Amino acid sequence: MRIRLGYLAMVLVPFIGVASGVALHHMDRLPALVLIAPGYLVQAWLFETHRAFGGLGYQVTMVGVSTLVWTLVILSGVVTVRYILYRGWRRGRLANRLSSACSLSADR
Repeated sequence: MRIRLGYLAMVLVPFIGVASGVALHHMDRLPALVLIAPGYLVQAWLFETHRAFGGLGYQVTMVGVSTLVWTLVILSGVVTVRYILYRGWRRGRLANRLSSACSLSADR
């Protein structure tokens, strides 16, 4: 069974969005600060360039950017693990073929 990345992303985005929204109001805790940090960094950059949003725009920016960043981080990890497992499976299958071929040629 193989789950498509698009479906996984559609499941991850709402969960990470809610987690980022909750983290926005609990920034006194370290895990919440780590979760919301990408959005905080973008909002700080917008503030320095005099393009910062206030009120609801501030919250939407922080939650949206954090959701996007953490979704991409998780999906890149999933893709990496899939690639490593696929390569290991292919090499294992190839190694089995080579060892069986070598044993057949040794019998002759």
